[in-house]
Amino acid sequence: MSERVWTLIEILNTAHHYLEEKGIESARRNAEALLGKAVGLARIDLYVQHDRPLTSAQVAIFRELLRRRAQREPLQLILGTVDFYGVTLEVVPGLLVPRPETEELADYVTSEISSYAEGSPLRMLDIGTGTGCLAVSIAARVPHVEVDAVDSDFEAVRCTNRNAAVNDVEERVHGILSDAFSERFMSCVTPPYDVVVSNPPYVSESEYAALAPEIRGHEARHALIANDNGLAFYKRIAGLLPNLLRPGGLLAVEIGATQGQAVAEILQSNLVSVAVRNDLSGLPRIVTGRRKQEQPSSILSSQITH
Repeated sequence: MSERVWTLIEILNTAHHYLEEKGIESARRNAEALLGKAVGLARIDLYVQHDRPLTSAQVAIFRELLRRRAQREPLQLILGTVDFYGVTLEVVPGLLVPRPETEELADYVTSEISSYAEGSPLRMLDIGTGTGCLAVSIAARVPHVEVDAVDSDFEAVRCTNRNAAVNDVEERVHGILSDAFSERFMSCVTPPYDVVVSNPPYVSESEYAALAPEIRGHEARHALIANDNGLAFYKRIAGLLPNLLRPGGLLAVEIGATQGQAVAEILQSNLVSVAVRNDLSGLPRIVTGRRKQEQPSSILSSQITH
């Protein structure tokens, strides 16, 4: 018996229903992305060329991609890249996959600093950079910002540097291997910074078990879980702020949906204008503030507080 010849639309429809049965959210979009990878076509071309037959080799590749997704491997890891706030980033196993909610942090920081005078270079510190999503995407949009992107994971630093190079910001994004909890941390960075950003681990041990299998099975625990009921990194950042952030400088951190008040209280001892900002879903997602003015502002500081 001859092997069945699949057309693009036939195999796409079949894959869509298969992923739905496996409990995959956005099953159609997942099927489109995986089929596009298998045959080397953009999403729109899957429909324009809907009656195009697949080769047996393409079918075999697609089936393997489907198998991986059905076993709850994240779509982004299967594809190898993710689009994030205007840049394309490599993603690798173990590191936190950049999420749409974090784009809102990138957008907030970008909008705050884009109006600063372009003749005055800005210095930003990204604590816990992971893939470098914040560092690279903000640098790509704000040409006068330089970023020190710090992570305790060697692979994260390597990934950040690769993503910076791919997006042509490698001269302004510097991956640094250092642990924020280490006594040597301050010797690895060069403060004061005009902006400090972070999307730190903020999941508590009790919350971890309820995370999706894509997260628990493929993202490192240390990139997700924090001590002190998920608040340890915010406490550490608060303690470092007087030595990291220039008076008048901006701090912006991502938080868990239930952490707004707790994080604001942790940070308010060193900041003014502390605010908890909701994401597009209406959930608390970002806490922001500015370092207290403890001394007369420099020209740059006055730009920052403007």
